[in-house]
Amino acid sequence: MNSSAFSHNYRAYVLFILWITYILNFVDRQLITILLEPIKLEFGASDTAMGFLSGFAFALFYASLGVPVARLADRWSRRNVIAISVGLWSAMTALCGLAGSFWQLALARVGVGVGEAGGTPPSHSLIADYFPIQNRATALSIHATGTQFGILIGMLGGALLAAEYGWRMAFIFFGIPGVIVSLLVALTVKEPARDTPLGNTSMLADIKHIWALPGFALIATAGATTALAAYGLGTWSPSFLMRTHGLTLVETGFLLGGAGAISGIVGAVTGGILCDRLSKRDPRWQLWLPAAGAFATAPLMLGFLLWPESQQFAVGDSMVPVAIIFTLLGGVVAAFWIGPTYAAIQTLSPSNMRAQAAAIFLFMFNLVGMGLGPLVIGMLSDALEPGFGVDSLRYAMAISLSLVLLGGVLFLLAAPRYVRKSPALETSFTVPVKKD
Repeated sequence: MNSSAFSHNYRAYVLFILWITYILNFVDRQLITILLEPIKLEFGASDTAMGFLSGFAFALFYASLGVPVARLADRWSRRNVIAISVGLWSAMTALCGLAGSFWQLALARVGVGVGEAGGTPPSHSLIADYFPIQNRATALSIHATGTQFGILIGMLGGALLAAEYGWRMAFIFFGIPGVIVSLLVALTVKEPARDTPLGNTSMLADIKHIWALPGFALIATAGATTALAAYGLGTWSPSFLMRTHGLTLVETGFLLGGAGAISGIVGAVTGGILCDRLSKRDPRWQLWLPAAGAFATAPLMLGFLLWPESQQFAVGDSMVPVAIIFTLLGGVVAAFWIGPTYAAIQTLSPSNMRAQAAAIFLFMFNLVGMGLGPLVIGMLSDALEPGFGVDSLRYAMAISLSLVLLGGVLFLLAAPRYVRKSPALETSFTVPVKKD
């Protein structure tokens, strides 16, 4: 679909509505992160069990259903798939607050994962149809800031609600808005016509075709490797600040939710704008920039984890750990990958497979990252606890940073394959594509 078929204002409106759905996606997905400690206390669960609850219980169904739901979106209405998905995951989030046992809560989290499987891939496909390739990374980066706004709202709102009314009310409260947003998507977002006719190939054939796209396999593997560490660190950072630095639930919510979200938003938008500008000179910047972000993230996050807890500075009447500065800086560069990577995947893919391509990437990203990241760090923490006590979580998180560096290497290896034999790049950029 030619993006010029829609007015600038309407394209901006669609991006705004999809951005709101993405915010709700991450509020409902990440709310459990700030609530791990009170849930653990009520149910008497181990770190391994909480890692399972926050990661694998959600990610298994979210990731595995992503591809078939995306295939449906590629052949039906992406708008309708998004609308139904928002309503479903919001209802299941509210049900989390009614769970009477650990396993009831785990089942409700599975339901959230089922609903969210139909959120991101169709949204990426719609954005790719609404925005030309020269502005696609920026548009996708703006959309991706919904992650940080969702974390901000979830962290702050979840902490305040849990402190005042208990963790259950936090889930119930944040499950309600999605119903309204699902109606807005269904009633106001237009479904663009696709440039590429729908085929009659099987899902397996489509998966094979997408996996064989130049550089796709390495991009997906790089994303999964990095995500294993990123999701693990993101999930356990609140617990780390509470256990090691002695912060309260509300203090942690303000630091990681407020300041952390700002750094992520700055990084995502900056990464998208830089990518669109640098890619005009050389399309390989769509993967070089994520690599640079990964190499810068690892040492900064190591500083966050190892900086002495005794060193603090005053903000008003409160004392803030110096270590928080490192995670804020790390949050900026860590977010560089978002827009460029998503843009690269959408650029490589034919329009009738874009949702499926995004879903395959997210399958690996989330099944490995979200599914295993929190669980692996939780298991490492339990294993190290006899020798390191309360510092076991600190060192378990530090070990995971090696995977961030590996992800950066894989992004670098993918770059020359991405530009080689890629017709979309050869015809869409004003500067000739450089080939190795």
